[in-house]
Amino acid sequence: MVSQETYTNIVSELNIKNEAEQGPDVLAMLRCYLSVPVVVRTENTDVIVAKELFPNPCPVCGRRIPFLREMIERIESRVIKRIRCPLGHRYEGEIKIYYLDIYHKESPPPKPLERCPCCGSENLQPLSQTDVFCVDCEWDNLKRMPHT
Repeated sequence: MVSQETYTNIVSELNIKNEAEQGPDVLAMLRCYLSVPVVVRTENTDVIVAKELFPNPCPVCGRRIPFLREMIERIESRVIKRIRCPLGHRYEGEIKIYYLDIYHKESPPPKPLERCPCCGSENLQPLSQTDVFCVDCEWDNLKRMPHT
């Protein structure tokens, strides 16, 4: 689902408008170009809806389910949620739906430490954008790995 403004921007960036002058349906050309369903709306827009078939692969034979879009549409239209694998195994399944906001606002990066929380020293060595090491007391904020 995209807003009218985003739809216009995508069409102009992909130069579909120039090609679309030959054909009447710009939206169909955009769907074909992106290989995903596109809906233009004014509310609840700029969202990618991703659907996943679960479990996939088949729990009996381990084969992946082909033609996922058709299988998902079939399961959504029926009351009984049974999946059929390529070898004919049938099992209960479900569809997981994810909504991804494609233009989400990014949170600001975390403020870097200026003083060691353990000893108060300013003698910190950055290890990455978020991780630091105190040269004076050997404190760090790295995640510990469990011993096996």
